Amino acid sequence: MNDIKTTTQAPQTVKPAAEENLLYIAIKYKNALIGVVLFLLCLGAGTYFWMQQRQANEQQASLQLSRVAPFLDSGKFSSAINGEGKIPGLKKIAAEYPGTPSGNMAALLLANAWYLSGDYTNALNTFKTVSIANKDLAAAALAGAGACYINRNQFIQAAESYQEASKKAENEVLKAQYLVKSAESLQQTNQIKKAAELYTKIIADYPGSTAAAVAQRSLWQVSGKL
Repeated sequence: MNDIKTTTQAPQTVKPAAEENLLYIAIKYKNALIGVVLFLLCLGAGTYFWMQQRQANEQQASLQLSRVAPFLDSGKFSSAINGEGKIPGLKKIAAEYPGTPSGNMAALLLANAWYLSGDYTNALNTFKTVSIANKDLAAAALAGAGACYINRNQFIQAAESYQEASKKAENEVLKAQYLVKSAESLQQTNQIKKAAELYTKIIADYPGSTAAAVAQRSLWQVSGKL
């Protein structure tokens, strides 16, 4: 009698379909998913309202800035700084609308108004706080600080500030002019060799420019002191 062999098949593991996996995850982590969705919705709403508020602030700052412009044009720097009547001054606009393009521009104009009125301390402190996206305007703030340092007879700091302004600026004419001011500041501190090196660099990097012509004359003047 032949032995009867019986084979027992191992139970097959049935893989759930992708839809079933998603359903399982949705059920198991329902509360967490709801929380994530609500968070994203709130984030989107918050971003929208923030952008709307920012746009409104910029419009208001721009309007107020336009009202101050006549004071600057006529040289009424005290009125431009502090305001006059119902017209707020640059100091108030810069303080109330920080981070907006017009608020940042108000800070730059405020520093310049203080400089032109002879208040180099307030001008310097404000130039240092200016934060502006446009690189040439940001460079102008650094150059303004350099000018303040010169009027305070702080020529080493002036040279450094003008060099930073040259690095920041995109306009080639401005870059060269700021380097000339830096070299002149170095010359004031009797750092003749460094000044001569910078004049030579200006002549080589910006040939034919007004700055190069100024640098060439200055180089002739200091050459006998080297």
